[in-house]
Amino acid sequence: MHQLFRLVLGQKDLSRAGDLFSLDDSEIEDSLTEALEQIKIISSSSDYQTNNNDQAVVEICITRITTAIRETESIEKHAKALVGLWDSCLEHNLKPSGRDEDTPHAKIASDIMSCILQNYNRPPVMALAIPIAVKFLHRGNKELCRNMSNYLSLAAITKADLLADHTEVIVKSILQGNVMLLRVLPAVYDKQPQPINRHLTELLALMSQLEQPEQYHLLRLLHVAAKRKQPEVVQKCIPFLIEHLKDSTHNDIILSILTEIAGYEPVALSSFLPMLREIGERFPYLTGQMARIYGAVGHVDENDILQEHPCCCKWRYVVGFYG
Repeated sequence: MHQLFRLVLGQKDLSRAGDLFSLDDSEIEDSLTEALEQIKIISSSSDYQTNNNDQAVVEICITRITTAIRETESIEKHAKALVGLWDSCLEHNLKPSGRDEDTPHAKIASDIMSCILQNYNRPPVMALAIPIAVKFLHRGNKELCRNMSNYLSLAAITKADLLADHTEVIVKSILQGNVMLLRVLPAVYDKQPQPINRHLTELLALMSQLEQPEQYHLLRLLHVAAKRKQPEVVQKCIPFLIEHLKDSTHNDIILSILTEIAGYEPVALSSFLPMLREIGERFPYLTGQMARIYGAVGHVDENDILQEHPCCCKWRYVVGFYG
């Protein structure tokens, strides 16, 4: 370890900590892993939470280390030590005080998170970080939880398979109000559908509380689920989809989901034809897409459907039961 790091961390010398920034990044890069391990020892001591000097030394050193990692692009080399320090924060109190001030270990976790977040597209780093990141979702710190959710959402774009084993934890976090993570579910559904299916009714109940982007991600999830042709999913989501089809905001994706279902489970939609007809008359521009659904359902048994739903006779001629 570089002699200045050894002095600052070994003696916890706050007066020399600032001198670390006078060193070139390349000069200290080989020392970063050992410095992180020493910080872990200091921050795990019994008096760390009340020792202002030690906290200040640690904060300065972490800032210098993460800066050097970023500038030398050496995150993969030091990821194990960085994540090890991050993981150790979970052993301590992370809940903010009554003044909404972060605890000392929450500050460490936040600083490390900022460094890791910049490397969401590096699979070796994500493989180490994701199992730790999900643990922070239920530790009572909203800001950390928000940051972790942002990281997991980014990770889902490039390496969703690393998130699949944590689907249950992610779903529970969403149900507790962390709706940003809804964007993760479509990416992991194919690998872990059951945890999502078990909570699908609860997830659908969130719709009215969501902002438009999160609503879209929930509907994307249903689209992915509908493609898997699972009867339990179809039964739960059709009434929900029909109800929200009345809102023009998401007409396109909802009709895409219904068309997908109509392609393999048309009978499930037959009892909803009158409602579809009403919605189609309210929004004439949907006629073409509605026709495909009517066509698929009509091919099952046109006469039986018309006898059961005589109000659909008018639409028989509008859409021609096109398949």
